[in-house]
Amino acid sequence: MSCSPCCLTWTQIAYIIARMIHTDKALQALFPRTRQAVLAATLLRPQRSWYLHELAGHLGVRPSSLQRELARLVAAGILTRRRDGNRVHYQADDTCPILVDLRGLLTKTIGLVDVLRASLAPFAAAIDWAFVYGSVARGDENSASDIDLMIVGRLGAADLTLPLRQARHQLGRPVNASVYETSEFTKKFRGGNHFLTTVWGEKKLAIQGDLDELATVVGRQSGAKSYDEPARTDRPPRRDRA
Repeated sequence: MSCSPCCLTWTQIAYIIARMIHTDKALQALFPRTRQAVLAATLLRPQRSWYLHELAGHLGVRPSSLQRELARLVAAGILTRRRDGNRVHYQADDTCPILVDLRGLLTKTIGLVDVLRASLAPFAAAIDWAFVYGSVARGDENSASDIDLMIVGRLGAADLTLPLRQARHQLGRPVNASVYETSEFTKKFRGGNHFLTTVWGEKKLAIQGDLDELATVVGRQSGAKSYDEPARTDRPPRRDRA
């Protein structure tokens, strides 16, 4: 299952921009933060046309801070510039030869939540909670980091093999899933299972379900605190029996 940039909602775009600005080291090394935000707004919703003040308001910055970045992106052939009366509109240039590559970079480094959500969508009724944890959730991942995914609900690990394989193909990195039935998760967590309590103490990215609700179920606060996570190997979805 694919998740094209055109299917993203404005809430998802806003989340991606916020995460991009604050966490992703790969893109920070390549692009200034303002340019990252402009690329996210324009390339992940390529059919959308923005005028300067509208884009500035969407990103929460001053219009003057965008003018230089927009000019550079237009000069590079990544965005188009079109005047309509007193307004100048900017939009992704669909003739740009690296447009697909840039979208792919944004998706692989920032848009993974939306890719995973789309991959799990056929099983939404059987998933109570799903979230990403580990280095990706903390925002200190590198290009070799895998994606640690926790799924709590009423489905078997074998059901997820194909959709997570597709997610791995889209994201270009392994997806390691730990799958629990809700009763099993609750019992082990309340019993002090080291793996689950450590995961719960880390930052998390919600894929499905309200993590505050899960916190109520297990009797813990959902506030996140970072811990170092040991290296994980690439493996198929599993049911952790620790």
